Amino acid sequence: MSVTPVLSARQERIVDILRSTPSITTGELAQRLEVSGETVRRDLQVLADDGVVRKFYGGVSLHQDVQESPFQLRLRSNVAVKRRLAQQVSALLPDGASLVLDNSSTACFIAESLAERRGLTVATPSLEVARALAQSGDRHTVILPSGTLRSSDMTLAGANALRFATQLHPDYFVLSVAALSARGGCLDFDPFEVEFKQAVCPHAKAVIVVADASKFDAPGLITSLPWDHVDILVVDRPLPPDLAEATVQLRVLTVLPSERQV
Repeated sequence: MSVTPVLSARQERIVDILRSTPSITTGELAQRLEVSGETVRRDLQVLADDGVVRKFYGGVSLHQDVQESPFQLRLRSNVAVKRRLAQQVSALLPDGASLVLDNSSTACFIAESLAERRGLTVATPSLEVARALAQSGDRHTVILPSGTLRSSDMTLAGANALRFATQLHPDYFVLSVAALSARGGCLDFDPFEVEFKQAVCPHAKAVIVVADASKFDAPGLITSLPWDHVDILVVDRPLPPDLAEATVQLRVLTVLPSERQV
């Protein structure tokens, strides 16, 4: 079986939906994604051709042989956008700064972008983020917590990792989230990730949230951070009106394909 080398944001959401739903009809998928049935059928055909999904009469399911974790699929998805966002974040961070990077796939791209910088001190619970920074050799100091290794995304989790988070006082806390909500703020699903973010946030001099447009009003369960705890929001498309109104007090950087604009 071959897995598509790069998933679009919408294809990633289809895979996420299918991981939690044994099977679903094309019409239901279109409704949940708020796109046309024809758009969903095109995406499903691409995913079926690459062996990610199995189509049957009236619906679709995730292929039983798909072995990659959701995190590995996220690393393959929306790559060009995440790299643009990562370059913008890198431009915001001065050499010699201290920062915390979360365990998101976006943080991995940010770490790659920071690898050639100098003198950063980076704390992270993610072995994938640490590995990306290690490409720079000894240019940076990378700090990892003790904890229990979560193999699905190579995150050091648990009580020790949360205690570690409460002791951090970084210049910058850079993170991504599952969803941006006008009413709920920054949303996530995983309780550890929420607690880690909430532990670091109060002591950071600046909090930078990085999210591509697939996160605009996407599903989310738990508020990680309310909007008044965020300083800078980095996105790849202009915010829809409700989010723009909710984030009016933030510095919002919109990174377009051909240019960067504030």
